[in-house]
Parts: sequence; C-alpha cells; structure tokens
Amino acid sequence: MKATSLILVFLTMMTSGFGQTAAQRFGAVRESMQGREYTKAVDELKAIEDQYPSSFRSNDLDYLAARLSQRNGNTGEAAAYFQKVRSRNSIVREYATWHLSTIAREGGNLVGERILLLDLLADRPGSLLADAAQKRLAESYFVSKDFDSAIRSLENFAGSGQRPRELEPLYAKSLLFKNEKEAARQKFESIVSTSANPAQPDDFALEAVKAIDLIEVGSERFGKEVARLSDYEHLKRASIYQFNRDFSDARLHFLAIVNNHSASGLEPDALYQIGRGYTQISDFVDAVKWYERVGEQHPEHPVNKDALLQLASAYSRLGRHREAVARYELYIRNYPNDEKLDRAYLNIVDVLRDAGEATEAANRADRAAEVFKGKAAEGQAIFTKARIRIAQTEWIEALADLDRLLTLKDLGGAGIPGGTTRTEVTFLRGLVLEELRRYSEAIDVYLDIPDGRNEYYGWRASVRLRAMTNIPEAKLFTDGKILSRTSSTVQSLEDRKKILHDTIRLISDDNLRAKALEELKTVYAQLPAYQLPSLPKLPDIGRQELRIAAASADRSNKALGEELAFLGLFDEAAPEYEAAMRGLSVEGKKLSADVEFTIASMYLKGDRADRVATFIEPLVRSLPTDFQVELLPRDLTAMLYPIPYREALLKHAPGRGVDPRLLLSIMRQESRFRPNVKSIAAARGLMQFIPDTSNKIAGELGRERFDQNELYYPPTAILFGSQYVANLFKLFPNLPDAIAASYNGGEDNMKRWLGRSKSDYAGRYVPEIGFAQSKDYVWRVMANYRMYQLLYDENLNRK
Repeated sequence: MKATSLILVFLTMMTSGFGQTAAQRFGAVRESMQGREYTKAVDELKAIEDQYPSSFRSNDLDYLAARLSQRNGNTGEAAAYFQKVRSRNSIVREYATWHLSTIAREGGNLVGERILLLDLLADRPGSLLADAAQKRLAESYFVSKDFDSAIRSLENFAGSGQRPRELEPLYAKSLLFKNEKEAARQKFESIVSTSANPAQPDDFALEAVKAIDLIEVGSERFGKEVARLSDYEHLKRASIYQFNRDFSDARLHFLAIVNNHSASGLEPDALYQIGRGYTQISDFVDAVKWYERVGEQHPEHPVNKDALLQLASAYSRLGRHREAVARYELYIRNYPNDEKLDRAYLNIVDVLRDAGEATEAANRADRAAEVFKGKAAEGQAIFTKARIRIAQTEWIEALADLDRLLTLKDLGGAGIPGGTTRTEVTFLRGLVLEELRRYSEAIDVYLDIPDGRNEYYGWRASVRLRAMTNIPEAKLFTDGKILSRTSSTVQSLEDRKKILHDTIRLISDDNLRAKALEELKTVYAQLPAYQLPSLPKLPDIGRQELRIAAASADRSNKALGEELAFLGLFDEAAPEYEAAMRGLSVEGKKLSADVEFTIASMYLKGDRADRVATFIEPLVRSLPTDFQVELLPRDLTAMLYPIPYREALLKHAPGRGVDPRLLLSIMRQESRFRPNVKSIAAARGLMQFIPDTSNKIAGELGRERFDQNELYYPPTAILFGSQYVANLFKLFPNLPDAIAASYNGGEDNMKRWLGRSKSDYAGRYVPEIGFAQSKDYVWRVMANYRMYQLLYDENLNRK
C-alpha cells in the first residue's frame, strides 16, 4: 500500500509539471543534437541531472551526456559519465565500458584498458562489441610486449572460433617477437597463400610478405636487399608489393630476378615491371631506361610490345616529342596487326598536339581515320580532329567534323580511351553553332540533349540555354521558342511533357519556372514511367518519451537498439536493431522492404550512408533519365544524396577553401560512402587514396608515423581529401571539373588536357580528357555536385 502511494505521488508530480519540464528539457536536447550543437545539448542534460536525477539515470541520459562530451573533446567529463553508467546495471553498460577502454588506451593506460575489455567480455560475451573487444585486447597485449597473452587472446577469439583474416598478421608477429621465427614464418606464408584473390593481394598479404623479407635479411638490411630465392618466389613477392604500390620493395625482387636469374624466362617481365613502377611514380627518366632495356635485350619477347608503347608515352611526358613519335612509328611497323595498333596512331596525334604542331596533328588524325575506316578508331580520330578545330577556333571546319561523326555507328563510347558519345558530340555541336551565332539551331541542339540528375551534358546544355537569355541577339530566339511552346495546343501527355521540359530549361524568370514545374508535376502523375517509387513508412523505434522508472532487465539486441535509438545514438543503435531483426527472420528469408528501409534509415542517421545507398539506388534506377530534378521528393533525395560525416567535412574543408559538397560528390563516386573499401589500385577508404598521394599529404600535414590503414577512419580520410583537393585548386583555380579529372587521372594529365583545349570552360576541356575512366568519372562526380549544390548550402544545411 505504501509503495502504491509513492507511485501515485510520483505520477502526480509528473503531471503537475515535474515530468513535463523534464520532457521539455529533453526536447531541447534533441533539438540541439539535430542542430549539431553538442555543447548546448550537454548543458541541457546537466540541467536535467540537477533537477531530475532519478529521471536522468533511469533514461540513461548519463550515457548520452558521455557520448556528447566525447564529441566536444571533453574526455574527462565523458569518462566520469561513462563510469556512472558502469556503476549501475544499465542496458547500455557494455557500450560505456567499451568507450572507457578507448579513453584508457588513448591516455596510454593499457592495463586499465585490458581490465575494462575483460570485464566487457565477461559481462556480455554475446555482445556485438565482443569481437572488437577481443581484437583490441590482443592488440593491447601486443603493444605491452606481453606476446604470450596476445597469442592466448587470439587463440580464444570470440564468435565463430575462426579468427578474422585481419588478425592473422598480429598472431604471426606475436610469434615472431617471441623469437619463434619458423612458426611465425609459416603463419606469414599461410597469410600470403590464402589471399581471397591472388591477383589482388590485400593489405594482410602485403604485411605478411614484408615480415617474411624482414625475417630473411634482418632489420639492418631490410629495404635495401632481399634474400636469394627462386625466380618465381621473387616474382610472387614483387607482384604483391607492386599491386599495393610499394614500388621500391617490388623493385628489389624484380632486380633479384634480373641479377640472379638472367637466364630465366621471367627476366623480360621483371625489366618491364621495374619500368612500370617508375612510371607509376612519374619518374619517367628512369622508366625510359628500363623500357629501352626490354627492347635491347628481348626484342622478340611479347612484353616488348607493351614496353614500346610505355616507352613512347614516357618520352612524351618528358617533352621529348620526336622520340615519342618515333617509338610509336616503330610500334606501327613492328606490330601492324596488333590489337593496340589504333592507340599508336592516335597517340601520335596527341603527342603532336602537346608539341604545338596542330596542323600536322590534324593531318595525322585524317590518316588514322582512313586506316581504321569502319572501326571505332575512325570515330576517335575524327573526334580528335574536331577538338583540334575547336581549340583553333576553326568553327566551320569543326562543325563539319562533328556532323561527320554523327553519321558513324561506332564512336567508341565512354569505355575506350579517346572515345566519345553522341551526347558529347551533340553538345560540342551546340557550342560551335553558338560561336557561329546560329542561335536558333544551337537552342534546338541543346534541347535535344535530355537533362536529369545523372546527365552531365544535359546539365551543361541547360546552363548554356539560360546563358543565352542574357545575350540580346540570342534572347529573341529563346523567347520565340518559349512562345511557340506555351501557345501549343497539343493533347498528348508525352508531347506536353516535352514542351514543359523545354520551357523550364528556357525560362529565366523564377515565378514562371515554378508554375511550369507545378504543371509538369501533374503531367508526371499521369505518365506511368514517371511514377515515383513509394518509400515505406519509417516507424518509430522503441519508446519516444522519458520513462519514469529504470528499464527492465531485457538486454537483447532489440531492447538495446531501441534504447540507443531513443537517445539519438544511431551509430550504435543501427547494428543492434539490424541484429535483432535478422535474428527474428526465418532462415533464408529476406527481410521485408519496410524493415530494410528502417535499418537503412537508422544507419544513415548514424553516418553510415553506404547502407542507405544500397537500399535506395535500385528503387530509382527505372526512373527516366530526363526526370526533372526539382520534382524529386525531399525524403528520396536525402537518401540519394546524403550528408554523412558532417562535422568532419565542416571541420576540414571550408578552412582550406574547399566546398564540402564537392568532397561529398567525390566520396559518393569513389567509395559509395563505404569507409573500409579498398580498390584494385590499392586505394583506401572513403576518399580512395593511393599510397603515393596519401604519403605526400601526410608529410604536408606533419603526420610522421602515418599508416595507410588510418585512411579507413572517416575523419582522417576527409582531412586528407580536403588537403588534396585544396592543393588541386591551387593548380586549377575555380575549375571543379578539372579538380575531379585530376583526382582520378592525375594533375599532370589534366594540365595536358587543359592545354590542348586552350580554354578554361569545362564544356571544352572535359571532352579532351583522354582516359575513358577519368572522363566518365568527371561526368558522374559533377552530376553529383550539381545535385548537392541544388539540395544543400555550403554549410550542408538543406535548402
């Protein structure tokens, strides 16, 4: 009876203002968190702690205060709050323990870290944190030089009983430092031999092969020489180094083949790969020497074909244009039926352009077009000649070449070097007509290029159309086109859609454009192909209000996920909720779309945009390419163009003069927001840095002990991306398309492409991009950038 009376008194207090005030304050906390005002949120939480201590504890607000204090850089305050959570049987106790162990480690208290990790594993052996805790425990023992304990920890690894591959090098190194060299060596060799894809050896294979070399030659000679091995063993190790862009160590093994196995059939490939290593770091002087050696010593070997092409390219990069042309001509004579013959012909044209010999370059382009008549290379040659004419402002001749291109069936497309598309050719044709002041024709050409969220040249065409409304002579024609379309009485929905698309692109008045968009919206509603995918309704996860008593003893993934979601800590809530949902699903049966959508949305709120991209992109793939971007729903575009890692972007980008929206556009293309991805070119993390570039940036940032694996940590990747893009802007001021091309194809190449165009207008220099992958990359990144600029301001707030 007494207990019942106390509850009634408490409920009376809640309804009379006590609970309401606490709820209001917690509402202010949530509002501050949404605005990323974490200091203000902590102050509100402290007020709740002072006035309503019981509610503060029973709702795990001390854990929220700890996490937010951590974000504010107040480690001492965070630790105090985490310790309060640990001192009671809170549902989030395991997470508090985990964060305290991190604080201990960062403070150099490795003994304290291990005590906390062991407590976590004993308290919650089934926790989602268990594997990470076991890994950290082993690392802590290793750093403390307690190698026996490190080995025991790894042998007792939690979970399935199968150690993750990423921990195998640590196990092998622990054996090595125990002076069990043979056992360590066997383990390292096992790591090398069990790589999932031997053609693309991973970070762990690289770490293992380095360790084997170290064991064989000792620390004093490591990096200077390698042990005498069979030619095939040298090749295997060299290939691992070369793939991971460790060219200096790869060179040692290739040189061992050359010096110790000169009669081996692998020597020509070793010579060639040494040259390739130098090319990859832009040391063309040394690259030339090795490519020349291939031709001198092994003129009949198949690899000499590739060496000759690379040699010609290296001479070109050194500005030795006549030597470059001579090597390409030698290739043409020696390999008249080779599949790469077209590259030799077309590369001669590019070399002559770089040498400033436009007339001879145009003649060579004509010759190539004749030699490859009826093949893709014919189109490439004519396209090159058209670009020469545009660079020389020979508009009539350029128009003739572009018209000729549009009669060909095969233009190469975006998949081959120097190739083009009908859309690109059509856009250039519009530019040339503009230069000839044939405005009416130019407008029609631009309108024929569909515009949409992924349409680079459609966007460029729309920008040109708007610009023409500011040219008095051209405005007569744009006004006429608008009038002819708005006065049309066509009944067909398809025709009406086309008229509205055109009108929206031609109108410069914002009010008239808004009216046209509203009308287009009604037309879309009647066209089946333009029906938008319906997103599932996002349910509320768990409770929404403050509780009046401590949580139950339920510590399931579902309960934990709901509690963390209530606190707004979705980085931790999402994995718990996903584990719960997948645990409840019938084996072999997919989760429902509603549940998948909920999980993806939670990950997005926790800065894991890669998960939402996986969910949303298949839903919009069927939308027509010309779907008007302004009519895409807000919730859809928020998922298609998310803003993960906002704090890191705003911390590192603006201060370096970099638009964070451009970084997001690059990130979206490079990694699809996956923080742990590694490419076949050994590029790592969100921003996909290769070792050569990241080492250079690390030096600029004063990070002396930089490790490539740090790029898998998003704030580090964003810092490096901001610094690198800032450097590129110094080379190419106010040229974001050139920045994107440089990011993918290299700044030296971009300088050549820009020089050939003789223009700083993207519509003229982007067609000059010679690498198929780089051109396609620019189209995609800049289409992303257009959308991010449309949707968000420079501070990443939604417009």
